[in-house]
Amino acid sequence: MKIVFMGSSTFAIPSLRILKQARYEVQAVYSQPPRKAGRGKSYKEVPLAEFALSQGLKLEQPRSFNDPNVVANLKDYNPDFLVVVAYGLILPREVLEIPKEFSINVHGSFLPHWRGAAPINHVIFNRDPFTGVSIIKMNEELDAGPILRQEKVMLDHTETFGSLHQALSELGAKNLLEALNNINTNKEMLQNDRLVTYAPKIKKSDTRLDFNQQASVLEAIVRGLAPTPGAWFEYKKERFKVFSVEVVEGRGKAGLIINENLTIACGDKALNILEIQRQGKSIMSVSDLIRGFKFKKGNQVNQSTH
Repeated sequence: MKIVFMGSSTFAIPSLRILKQARYEVQAVYSQPPRKAGRGKSYKEVPLAEFALSQGLKLEQPRSFNDPNVVANLKDYNPDFLVVVAYGLILPREVLEIPKEFSINVHGSFLPHWRGAAPINHVIFNRDPFTGVSIIKMNEELDAGPILRQEKVMLDHTETFGSLHQALSELGAKNLLEALNNINTNKEMLQNDRLVTYAPKIKKSDTRLDFNQQASVLEAIVRGLAPTPGAWFEYKKERFKVFSVEVVEGRGKAGLIINENLTIACGDKALNILEIQRQGKSIMSVSDLIRGFKFKKGNQVNQSTH
């Protein structure tokens, strides 16, 4: 069975690894081109490209599929399946129809809930009771194809983006392998359009904590952005990233520091900040940070405009 694998983020690595271990014939890996990274803005391979190169796999990195030569090159591989996992490029119908069988996608939600680019973040923000992974046949509409396999994961609202991303990437790989191993016996299930929700890409503006919101809402936002990209607030024109918080009783104008241990008043209740990062520094506990840096009771956070 010939496979062309397409992916870019770390979410795709377990799926590619499991196919290689199961001795599927991965003819090529398509991944996004290197990106500027770090302060020096030097170019760095995206995570899946780095992994593919470490495994000695053939790597293709087109910027899009608008170029007929790119499409012709893909056709030359004559794949039975395209396997697409967190690739980040739109695939036109012409590309989806290249494989002899069909194009298959691993998606990090229990579809039709949370179609789109950021399902793991949004399921945490929304405090959903469950999520999961879905293996679908791809069509032109985003994450809308028939479901081949699904597995549900119950949530206890302690998950962070990082912990859930890791768990679902491994679960997605396991279900992908089972779908391919049972390709002739999978029962296809159409998605229920009445249950569709969307998970748009996280914008920079989504990561700034708005203390006018309820503390419980902000607690979920912090978990849904930890460890990356990280939620943040500003204090005295300096940006602080926040990685762990707890909801506590407390009252005051939204954004008011109500004690030196860094409890901040919200629209309802307050947030006790537990783990934090100053710009250019390591993540640390607030108790460690305040040994050398003082948050003054009665001051406001987020007073500068951005």
